[in-house]
Amino acid sequence: MTSAAPARTTTAPPTRLPWPPRALLMPLVILGASLLTRGFSQAVTPFIRHDDWPFLVPADTPGVTSVAEHDLYEGRWLNTLWWAVIGQHGTPTSASLTYAVAYALAGAGMWRVLHLSGIRPRPAVDALLGVALFCSAVWVQLLYWPGALTPSVVVAAVALWTLPWAARSRWRLGLWLVIGEACAVLTYPPVGVLLVLFAVLLLRGARWRAVLAVVAGWGAGFGLGVATAYTLNWIDYGYFGIKIAYWRDPNPLTSLGALVTNVGRWAEGAGTLWASQWWVAVVGAVAVVLGLRDAVVRPRMQRLVAALAVAGGLDAALALVTGVVTENRGQLWSWYVGVLPVALLLMDRGGRTPEEETGPRSRTLDRVATAGLVVLVVGGVLAWRTDVGDHQQTRAQYAAIAEAATRVGPDGQRPFVVIYMEPTLRHSREGGIMAGTMRMAVRSEQDGLLPVWCAPDECAEMIARAASGSVIDLGRVGSKPHVVGVIVPNPPAWIY
Repeated sequence: MTSAAPARTTTAPPTRLPWPPRALLMPLVILGASLLTRGFSQAVTPFIRHDDWPFLVPADTPGVTSVAEHDLYEGRWLNTLWWAVIGQHGTPTSASLTYAVAYALAGAGMWRVLHLSGIRPRPAVDALLGVALFCSAVWVQLLYWPGALTPSVVVAAVALWTLPWAARSRWRLGLWLVIGEACAVLTYPPVGVLLVLFAVLLLRGARWRAVLAVVAGWGAGFGLGVATAYTLNWIDYGYFGIKIAYWRDPNPLTSLGALVTNVGRWAEGAGTLWASQWWVAVVGAVAVVLGLRDAVVRPRMQRLVAALAVAGGLDAALALVTGVVTENRGQLWSWYVGVLPVALLLMDRGGRTPEEETGPRSRTLDRVATAGLVVLVVGGVLAWRTDVGDHQQTRAQYAAIAEAATRVGPDGQRPFVVIYMEPTLRHSREGGIMAGTMRMAVRSEQDGLLPVWCAPDECAEMIARAASGSVIDLGRVGSKPHVVGVIVPNPPAWIY
């Protein structure tokens, strides 16, 4: 009689969950990036550019232009709707906080789409990717218009978070593209590039026909947004179109000479753009070359390059047709020339479909991608800290001047404040911007009362006493018992 041998059992090694979990990693990284870049400082103590004030105060407020003018000259009708419902009832701080939250959600939405599209590196590298998405050296230049630009960031955040849901159906994705891009055009057109770029990424290695359909849907949304703005302008102003403001120096494409001029303008603008962030271009170019040489990455890299070309091509086409070159701060797509190709080098190597190739990722790709993210993070964080720091320094300087000028006197009354700026500077673009900023700083300190420009005799005394500082007590002037003069400082270097 033999006894049965006891069955051998194997104990599976305990599964260790990655730490921190991605659900926790995302908010921690976004919060850390906000603190590291000084974005939190701008959110709680905002510097407001002078032309953003119309979107932060009620209609007919003295000293600010009408919000409606932006509809005729820019076609941003959804911004007007936001102002009517929310903006005019808030404060600069509430607007800036809303912008910051929406921007954080947009960054998290981009990150989530990359995860769902198969880009899930190890936690340390993933954290670098999240910071790189957040600290765009271009987008930081838009933080100072929270009143006007918050709607566009809300559109971006909503679009990015709903993209995975929309991508489950061709018809839903098409509707998402058309509506999302139309809303972008009616708020701030440059944010629309996020839609086409991240939609193409989420398609993974889909056939080119699907990629072209995404581009076509995005283009249809752009056309719908423009047509909507034109129609609303025609109904409200009797003008079917968008009047380009004179200060943008438009040059409509009406002749071969105009084309030559516009090509020169575009080339100069492109040169300035890439000279300011050459390191982004270098990182992106290296990632693209390596990606195209890798059989697994190549199909997706080709589709991403095509989407980036469409985004840049639309900007070039608008410049050639109108003669208006988008300022660097409006070239949002340019940051993703660096970030997204690097992200693709970190994609999962397992094919989702039989058509997708698989294979192990070389250490070279890992190292280059990680190094590229480090370069982007360091450059982006420094750009944010410098830009926000410079603006915060100016805000503190102007706030201190405004507080000193409006300080309540022994009689319990605030003085009457007058403003002076050297005439040549006052009539320059930079001087006009900073003079408007100072006037609004004083207005904030004296319950909405806007200071006036000094009379000739007041100006003369302020010039004579300019060496004593920016705030000059003029004493009694005519019927005014107490007048204080403010000399607007020379424009800071960052305005040029």
